[in-house]
Amino acid sequence: MSNDKFFLTYNQQMKKLRNDKHILCNGSYHKKILIRAGYFNIVNGYKSPFISGQNASGNHSYISNTSISQFQAVKKFDDELRSFLLKYITQVEEEIRTLTGYKFDECNENGKIPWYDINAYSPNKSLQEKMSVISKAYSELSKSQLDYVKFYMDNHKQIPTWIMIKVVNFSTFIDILRFSKTDVSHSLCSLYGLEDENGHANVKLLIVSLHWMRKIRNSCAHNERVYCLSRKQERHGHSGRILEKYFRMLSHGYRKVLDQKIFDLIVYFKYFLPQNEYKQFVSELKAMINELQSKIHPHAFEYIRGQMGIKSLSDLDTLLDFPKNDIEYNKFDKQCH
Repeated sequence: MSNDKFFLTYNQQMKKLRNDKHILCNGSYHKKILIRAGYFNIVNGYKSPFISGQNASGNHSYISNTSISQFQAVKKFDDELRSFLLKYITQVEEEIRTLTGYKFDECNENGKIPWYDINAYSPNKSLQEKMSVISKAYSELSKSQLDYVKFYMDNHKQIPTWIMIKVVNFSTFIDILRFSKTDVSHSLCSLYGLEDENGHANVKLLIVSLHWMRKIRNSCAHNERVYCLSRKQERHGHSGRILEKYFRMLSHGYRKVLDQKIFDLIVYFKYFLPQNEYKQFVSELKAMINELQSKIHPHAFEYIRGQMGIKSLSDLDTLLDFPKNDIEYNKFDKQCH
């Protein structure tokens, strides 16, 4: 029973931080931080950057002069990063869903072959794969409480592709895109410049980038820590870093670590955002990072930078300066083959 966690008042929590962890926590300002954030959320959630080792008792020791205010600075950064990334992810997600729905119908005799017909999908995919994704889409539509879905359910004989694409879960949408006819995914790769070293459509990069966006979006939506998000590369699946052209243009260190990090999302946005919007994205991100750097110990900041997957802050400017053709949306409506 000695390891049980007993209730502590806020004043006792502050005393524990001072005496047991040697973390500065005094006065009404620090007490307010604990009250508003909660001990678990701020201390257990954001202590890692400040850990310097272990003491004689085997407990964590912390960087000298670490304060609860510095924990709060990291939490504030993570909160802002969460909202910031969610804004851009949902923007890109909505755009890709819209474009996919358009191209899906265009490549199916301008919508004459409905999305719930297996002939609307790639002949290279198995019947089981196609039936499975159609079934998932139907299930998610039937559970939807959205007014316009109910309207179509009650007043029409079928749900149009654009509604299905808009309503289904992100993971289901990605499967629909994967199983669609080749021209659908290839047209998106062409629009966004997602190409391999031979200039061919890099569908794997498209799918992997969307899955990483989905993972980060879900973490943001569930109020989880995001600065330290990471996903290991799997032998078979849609995770792990793809060494596309921008990573190959950066320092060699990026080619040695194949786990996906927040920096991977920053690279993916280089493809999915128009140049002026990407410039604004990088500018806002740098401002947030610079503010954090000014408020916490340098070692703690280096830990966070590393957890985000950024080898050097100058890489953000380097990435921004890499040449890129702007997205030509007006050429997207070319007919399918």
